Amino acid sequence: MTHWPPGSGEDIRSELQQLTLDSWLKVTPAMFHSIDARGRLISVSDAWLAKLGYRREEVLGRLSSDFLTPESRKHAIENILPEFFLRGSCENVEYDMVCKDGRILSVLLSAILQNEPLPDDRRSIAIITDVTELRAAQRRLSESEALYRCLVEDQSELVALTNPEGEILFVNNAFARTCGLPSQEFLGKSIFEFVRREDHAASLDRMRRFETADRTVTGEYPFRLWDGKTRWISWTHRAVLDAHGKMTAIHSVGRDIEERIVADRRLKDSESRFRLLAENSTDVVFQLDTALTHEYASLACKEILGYEPEELVGTTPFILLHPSEAQRAAQIFQSLLDGSADRQSIVTHVRHRKGHWIWIEGSLRPIKDPTTGAISGITGALRDISVRKFVEQQLAEANRRLETLVREDSLTRLSNRRAFDLALTKEYRRAQRDKAPLALIMIDVDRFKPFNDRYGHPAGDDCLRRISETIKTLIRRPGDMAARYGGEEFAVLLPGTNELGAAIIAEKIREAVLRLAIEHEASPQRVVTISAGVASSGPKNFERRPAALLDRADKALYRAKDSNRNISIVASSLKTKKSAKSTAAA
Repeated sequence: MTHWPPGSGEDIRSELQQLTLDSWLKVTPAMFHSIDARGRLISVSDAWLAKLGYRREEVLGRLSSDFLTPESRKHAIENILPEFFLRGSCENVEYDMVCKDGRILSVLLSAILQNEPLPDDRRSIAIITDVTELRAAQRRLSESEALYRCLVEDQSELVALTNPEGEILFVNNAFARTCGLPSQEFLGKSIFEFVRREDHAASLDRMRRFETADRTVTGEYPFRLWDGKTRWISWTHRAVLDAHGKMTAIHSVGRDIEERIVADRRLKDSESRFRLLAENSTDVVFQLDTALTHEYASLACKEILGYEPEELVGTTPFILLHPSEAQRAAQIFQSLLDGSADRQSIVTHVRHRKGHWIWIEGSLRPIKDPTTGAISGITGALRDISVRKFVEQQLAEANRRLETLVREDSLTRLSNRRAFDLALTKEYRRAQRDKAPLALIMIDVDRFKPFNDRYGHPAGDDCLRRISETIKTLIRRPGDMAARYGGEEFAVLLPGTNELGAAIIAEKIREAVLRLAIEHEASPQRVVTISAGVASSGPKNFERRPAALLDRADKALYRAKDSNRNISIVASSLKTKKSAKSTAAA
């Protein structure tokens, strides 16, 4: 039993306890501190000092809140301390502490309040855990997850996550749009609700394949939408495995191939029609000797070529071939005769006996001696494919017209907005790579709405067409582009041109439109005029995105519109004016 001096036992015991605590705080690797009833630090551990970068004499006697950020200090006073003094403890309170060098530490603080007879004698002991790296890792993880979600949500492919039983855990926006339901309404539904009844067995078979070593399953099949319709989707399904190799989910990415399937069906239908034509016509069967002389021709040559069989015997194919095809045909025949090819085909023009040219397709093979393998001639079959070639040419022409429609504005015959956007991106990258200038002119027809209101929309359309033709006559270099940007607005892209060169072209266009003298009573000039904004990017002022060039040209155009119109303004002059105003203000 310990005997304390009379009258001073509690004081001595308190001092000894403090001495013991101070000694322990110097050796413990943990961050500890103790504060008195007024919130002042009375003890801190060496680890506490090392983390924050202070010496003991710099902190003892100071308020513990002095070492918190303003936000954490306010949080402590308003929320934590009232509850702490009521309960006598707190656990894992999140604070931000300020180091001596200004660094911020994220910490978790747990504390207990020692019960003393008098409130002024109370003190607390707290243990602090540095979670700065943990919080940084959590932030990075959160940012990574946000980025991943953004990538998944913004992509055009359908993305879904299901559990091994087929219950939907997640779908992206593209999946939801395609199926016709809000994203959140998919959760908990079975993926089999989007599979046609007749395809259930095949879907179950695909699910079972994940149980084998095959962890990736691909396929193209109809996908049932919420309204009962179907679309063809090309799917890639991958198993999501845990650390033990057990499948926990299925990650599916789908690409809408409905248009391709429809196109394939149309192509197959077209090929079937061609095949029907071929199968119901008789091929010309022929035989050539090693000198390429006809030894035999079938009766079908009368129908296809207009010749009687005996008229072809003793002649060569070259009397039928188009002169431009003779050399290529001779090379094909020679490859069969010298054994370098075992089969050849040819599509070429031949002259019909009546004098017109037809397209034929020939399949050719060498005639070999079954014993020696020696080549004694060539046999083949010809069929008339004029109908097919005509259809192919018509299809090619239709595709060419379709491509023109996709890239061309139907009213003005200039490039459309889509084609311009693609060209701007392409030329901007090229200019950056080649360190070459790139200029852009934005053009707007002045007071076009009053023109339409006064003269009517047909006159407005004719006005736009005439202006477009004027622009085209002045934009002649290969690589230059004139486009209808929208409504009465036009854009001119000039690769390899600086701002001065573009400004000259803009002025030529403005003056040429003025000379058109298209009547416009609402215009001060009494004729239609245009305004233009000019901007360029060069080796020293390329922005990160081509949109910046467009923005600068647009701002120059707006300045032109604000300057009573019928004027072209360069973007660089806007900065000059701004600087002049700033100088004047100074």
